[in-house]
Amino acid sequence: MPKRIIYAISFLLITGFSTGLFAQQSLPILRVSPKASVSQNIATFASISINYSSPAVKGREVWGTLVPYGLAPNNFGSGSPMPWRAGANETTVITFSHDVKIEGENLKAGAYGLHMIPNEKDVTIIFNNETNSWGSFFYDKKNDALRVTVKWQDAPHMENLKYGFDNLSKNATNAYLHWGKKKIAFKIEVDRNEVIIAKFKEQLTTLPGFNQAAWGQIATFAINNNTHLDEAMTWIDKALSMRGGATFTNKNTKARLLRLLGKEKEAKEIIAGAIGTATENELNNYGYQLMNAKPSKLDDALEIFKANVQNNPASWNVYDSYAEALAKKGDKKAASKNYEKALELAPAAQHTRIKNAIKAL
Repeated sequence: MPKRIIYAISFLLITGFSTGLFAQQSLPILRVSPKASVSQNIATFASISINYSSPAVKGREVWGTLVPYGLAPNNFGSGSPMPWRAGANETTVITFSHDVKIEGENLKAGAYGLHMIPNEKDVTIIFNNETNSWGSFFYDKKNDALRVTVKWQDAPHMENLKYGFDNLSKNATNAYLHWGKKKIAFKIEVDRNEVIIAKFKEQLTTLPGFNQAAWGQIATFAINNNTHLDEAMTWIDKALSMRGGATFTNKNTKARLLRLLGKEKEAKEIIAGAIGTATENELNNYGYQLMNAKPSKLDDALEIFKANVQNNPASWNVYDSYAEALAKKGDKKAASKNYEKALELAPAAQHTRIKNAIKAL
C-alpha cells in the first residue's frame, strides 16, 4: 500500500477517534457561589472543619424570603419539604475528629451534612449522616444524627455567606454562619482530658515511647488534671524502670500521685530517698510545689528549701527561696538573715527586689 494512503488512513483514525473523545470534555463550571472551607482546633488535637459554598446577598432579602422560614417546597429528589442546605450547591459538610457536644448534646466523631430550618425566632440546626448529596434536595430525616435549636444573633452586614469560629477556650468554641445581617452560632465542646490523653497514648506507640521523659509527661498531665490516675501509676512506673528514668522529676511525679491516692507515707519515703540526687532547680521547684499546694505543705517545703541551702551553699537563689518560705511561716528573723545572704551572693539585677523583700518583713 502506498505510503500516502497509509498516512491518510492513520490521519482519519487519529482525528476521528480524537474528535469523539475530546468532544466529551467540558471546561470547569464557573461557580457563582465559590467553594470555601474553615477549620479550628480545640484541646490542641481535636479538629473541626466546615466545607461549604458561599452565596452573595446581591441586594436581596435573605432571611424569610431568599431563605424561607420553615421547610421549603422541594420539586426535586424526594419531593418532601426540605430544610435549607446552610450554604449553596452541594451539601455543607462539617467534620469532627473527636466526639463532641453540640449545645450540650452528644455527637460522635465523623462527617455530617449540615442543614438548617430558620424560623422567625430561632433556627434548628441539623447534623445528618448523608454528606454526598446535592444540597437538601435528597435530604432524609431518617439519617439525622442530631438536631439542636439556637437563637438568632444580629450582626453587621456580611455580603458573602461565611462560616467561622469564635469564643475559643481550652475545650470549646462557637461555630457560626454569618450572612446578611444575621448570625447563627452553636457551641462545640470536647472532653479536653480525653482528647489529650488519647493523643499522648497514640504517640507512646511510636518513637516517644522509647523516651522515659514522655512516659513521665503523660503521667504528669494525668496528675495535674486528676484524670486516669490508675493508668498514671503504670505510666510513671514505666518511666522509672527505663534507662535514665530514675530521676528526681519522675520520683517526684510518683510521690505526687501517691499523695492523690492518699498514700502520704509512701510519697515521703520516695522523696526522702531522692533528695540526694536532685539538682538545685529540681529541689527548688519541688519546694514551691509544696508551698503552693492546696492545702499548703509549708513545713515540708521549709525542709526542702533548707536541704537545698545545705546542698548548694554558693547559690543566692536557694537562700532567696528559703527566706520567702520563712517569711510565709512568720519567722521574720530567719527570713531576714537568709535574704541578707541572698543579697550578698546575688547579681546586681536582683538587689532591688531582695531589698524590697527585706523591707516588707
